[in-house]
Amino acid sequence: MTSVPQETVEASSSATLLAPPPRTDRLIAVASILTVIALAVSYLAVSVATSKTPGSIRLLATIGVLLIVVGVLGASLAAATKAAGASRAARRAGDIVSARHAAARSRHHSLRSMAYSGFFVILAAVVLLVCADDFAVQETFFRWDLIQLSAGDITKAFAINVLIACSAQILAMLFGLVLAIGRSLPGDSFRPLRVLAVMYIDGFRSLPAIVVIYLICLGLPLSGVPVISDANPIAYAIIALSMTFSAYNAELFRSGMESIHHSQISAAYSLGMSPASVYRLVVLPQVARRLAPAMLGAFVMLQKDTALVNIVGIVDAFQQSKIYSGNYYNLSSIVVVCVLFIACTIPQTRFVDYQLAKARRRETA
Repeated sequence: MTSVPQETVEASSSATLLAPPPRTDRLIAVASILTVIALAVSYLAVSVATSKTPGSIRLLATIGVLLIVVGVLGASLAAATKAAGASRAARRAGDIVSARHAAARSRHHSLRSMAYSGFFVILAAVVLLVCADDFAVQETFFRWDLIQLSAGDITKAFAINVLIACSAQILAMLFGLVLAIGRSLPGDSFRPLRVLAVMYIDGFRSLPAIVVIYLICLGLPLSGVPVISDANPIAYAIIALSMTFSAYNAELFRSGMESIHHSQISAAYSLGMSPASVYRLVVLPQVARRLAPAMLGAFVMLQKDTALVNIVGIVDAFQQSKIYSGNYYNLSSIVVVCVLFIACTIPQTRFVDYQLAKARRRETA
């Protein structure tokens, strides 16, 4: 009698103990229903969006959009159905492992089809919103002639936002570092400095930036103090934003300093280094590397808050767009401001994400 290898016996016995593969028929059915809904809504959106175009262009647009939707969703549904059939065939053949793998593929493609269906439905809903009521929303927010008319002046005014943001960020980082060092000074002899730093940080983190801008930009000129009361309004705006965001930057710096292990500082002191040298050569280089993503995120927030300076009469991009919207009773110029801020902010945000991912990979390694 031929003996069966022990490995084959163990493999077959372990396979019989595996749970049967999950059924994906319901997921495929739900994905199919969502596909039909996505097709119907997409067809409605294209019909409404092309209602004022010639018949041939309307037909081509409808066919093109439906082909895209059917191609994307149909490919996922076909792959899900094929994998489900492979799972059933493998299960009938007793190959539970292959059946589970095929079922997992079917589930993946079904969920992918459902996700793309939701994407197309939301996109079609946005198109319907813009084109509804005889393109009333489009006429209010997206009039191309007004966008072209106001884009030049708004872009020039946006340079003021960039100037205020960059200048305020530099001052906020420098003053925030001073506050963080003052709050981190050890010993009872430095207690008054620590109390002052804590009071400043807690106070300005509690105040809205718009209140600080209003008090500084309008209060200092009204005070009549020589030199201080004669500055440019843009300088007041830079001071107000730097005072506000220095409190946030101080907490970022403090968290970075506390992340440095105390053994490194003790070792530096044991080598005879002065406290200033320890901060300059040991602590701050590591803090700068660790806090770069967080500082970039704070700069993005500061950049957006520069739009608040219009309340004190500074003609920035938002104020310039309000002038156009008031003259033409239309909000298309405000969309230009949105596009400028998005174009300036999103690349920075993606760079922050890249830096955070890079830091995580470095820590994991």
